[in-house]
Amino acid sequence: MKGVTGRRFWLSWVTVLMMVLPVSAYDMAPAEGGTRLSAGLSHYAYVDQDGVLWTWGSNGIGVLGEEKRGMDFLKSTFPRPLRVMEQVLSVSVGSNFTVALKTDGTLWTWGANNMGQLGTGVIVSSPTPVQVLDEVTAVSAGDYHVAAIRTDGTLWTWGDNLYGQLGDGTLENRPVPEKILEDVTAVSAGAGTTGAILRDGSLWTWGDNLFGQLGDGSQTNRSLPGKVLDEVTAVSMGGYHTAAIRGDGQLWIWGGNAAGELGNGGMGNVTDQSGVKMQTTPGKVELPSPVAAVSAGTGTTAVLLADGTLWTWGRNESGQLGHTQEAASVSRPAQVADVTRIAAIGTGTYQTLCVQENGALLSWGKPVLGQVSGEKTGPAPSESVETEGKTFPGKGPAWEPWVILLGAVLLMLLSGIGLCRKQREQ
Repeated sequence: MKGVTGRRFWLSWVTVLMMVLPVSAYDMAPAEGGTRLSAGLSHYAYVDQDGVLWTWGSNGIGVLGEEKRGMDFLKSTFPRPLRVMEQVLSVSVGSNFTVALKTDGTLWTWGANNMGQLGTGVIVSSPTPVQVLDEVTAVSAGDYHVAAIRTDGTLWTWGDNLYGQLGDGTLENRPVPEKILEDVTAVSAGAGTTGAILRDGSLWTWGDNLFGQLGDGSQTNRSLPGKVLDEVTAVSMGGYHTAAIRGDGQLWIWGGNAAGELGNGGMGNVTDQSGVKMQTTPGKVELPSPVAAVSAGTGTTAVLLADGTLWTWGRNESGQLGHTQEAASVSRPAQVADVTRIAAIGTGTYQTLCVQENGALLSWGKPVLGQVSGEKTGPAPSESVETEGKTFPGKGPAWEPWVILLGAVLLMLLSGIGLCRKQREQ
């Protein structure tokens, strides 16, 4: 009984931390095509229409791929995009590193390497791109691990494995790529989770499952792939929730729901001790038209519908949903007004971005550690294409989440001491 009480206590506090802890956002894995826009906590990456990769934001540990500029402390943050490399097909940013897939099938990584996330075989960071694999068709970066699909349909993973997110049946970090699955057409890496779509349309997930984000009806972590859904065409493994598009264009979503990120009004089939609900099995989200793309971030969800409209929900303390209202969270899908002709979307921790069909980059939310905001927010592929920015006011200063986090940690420690004393008395 004491063990159950303790687990509920810690789960409740992890839920509180989940609402304020800044982590990265994660990319959608479509069965076809690459990822042109990837958003994180402190840096962004974008592949323009000519295949040129641009990065901007904080350049700590060389995540932007600019070695000389990254060594200059006074210029370690770049609100304007930096040109990194050409002939890029897809890009994905992790918590403190970046991964890029070139059109020739070679995979390149750079940034921090504390968990072996660069896949180079050594735990040494690199401020410049290093080639890791060839014959790669798709890649996705989680917080500290990477998953890549090669031309023969095999899935390879490496990096952090604390929750079994590498899918090799162990909990040991691995600094080199290793084959995990076959017949894979799409993959998405999240915060300690991985999801893969097989050739038959089935979705398989593994890794962290504290909030039911694996969708198997439990809250038990899994270090080997397990089947969740059929007829899936795209998946996005978020910070603490997962979103998948099925063949009929319907959106299915599950996992943590502390900020309304599941889009179901705050509902769920499991309630933790603090009263926050979570959904451990897939549930359908009602939207006015079929879904073309989805991005599950840290407490936020954004979808591009087939009719060209953008809808967002979840965390909104920084105005990152792009809505005119100032609610701290939104638990039902709401349309972002006056935004059309969208080609790609990305949800960062404090900002949401989208790329329009003409290459223009729009953003909402609060700039943190050099992320773009306001006017002229992104790279212009050509002089004829003007890049515009759009910002809605947040509810407080940029450091507000950190203040809340410190207070929550202090309160958690005090409560933990009290719980331990109570259990000793019993």
